[in-house]
Amino acid sequence: MLSLQEANGLDLDVMGSGFGFTPWGPDTCPTLEQLMAATTTPSSSSPCSSAGDAAESCGMTPEEEEAERRRRQRRKASNRLSARRSRARKQQRLEELRGTAARLRAQKRELAARLSLAARHELAARRDNARLRAEAAALARRYREARRILALQRLALQLRSRRPIQPVGGSGGATDFALASLIT
Repeated sequence: MLSLQEANGLDLDVMGSGFGFTPWGPDTCPTLEQLMAATTTPSSSSPCSSAGDAAESCGMTPEEEEAERRRRQRRKASNRLSARRSRARKQQRLEELRGTAARLRAQKRELAARLSLAARHELAARRDNARLRAEAAALARRYREARRILALQRLALQLRSRRPIQPVGGSGGATDFALASLIT
């Protein structure tokens, strides 16, 4: 017999799922011990166990109990099959995800290699651009110097062709000074 404290500690959700208010009459209702045994035994889902006297106390005939047992076995087999299919789907999905992950890792390696190659090309292009800019600046300086020298030569040629005959002892100082200032 249960004490009051043990009875208060019973899980009422379990009791309400078929064990609280039942369709059985007071004379066919299972005993508290049968209910406790049913709640502690995970394999049985009804207060009627496989014992013959319990089947009679539940109001089930042996044929009904056999039918119930077969129904439970079919349900268990169906549940096992469903669980097997679920595991197979889960395994297939896991394999698909692993394949996708492997493919993405390979793609990442390929993209990293391409990025590295592009970075090397970019560095080479920057180096070439810097070298070409330096060459362009040097050529521009040389071009300006060549034009300046050419202009000075033309000026000197013009001055020589227009120059009056210098007096003896004169060196044409103003013209030489102008040419010297243009050269430097």
